[in-house]
Amino acid sequence: MGFRYPELTPAKVRKLLRKAGFKKARQEGSHEQWEGHTKGQRRIVTVDSLGSKKETYGARLIQSMVNQSGLSKKEFYKKLN
Repeated sequence: MGFRYPELTPAKVRKLLRKAGFKKARQEGSHEQWEGHTKGQRRIVTVDSLGSKKETYGARLIQSMVNQSGLSKKEFYKKLN
């Protein structure tokens, strides 16, 4: 049995981005742009605020945010703790 990463809500993604040193730079409609630096490189992560605070992101959208952040999936989720 393999490890499953937990589902993420917009609030959890914002929290882990803050812990990773990202700051909200701007917002256009329901999309927020979070800016930070990972391994010496400037990164922009787009966070969709979704319709409801209880909704969660699908696996593809989470992977997109992980890739944008420049962190590994393990590093990304580690910021939740």
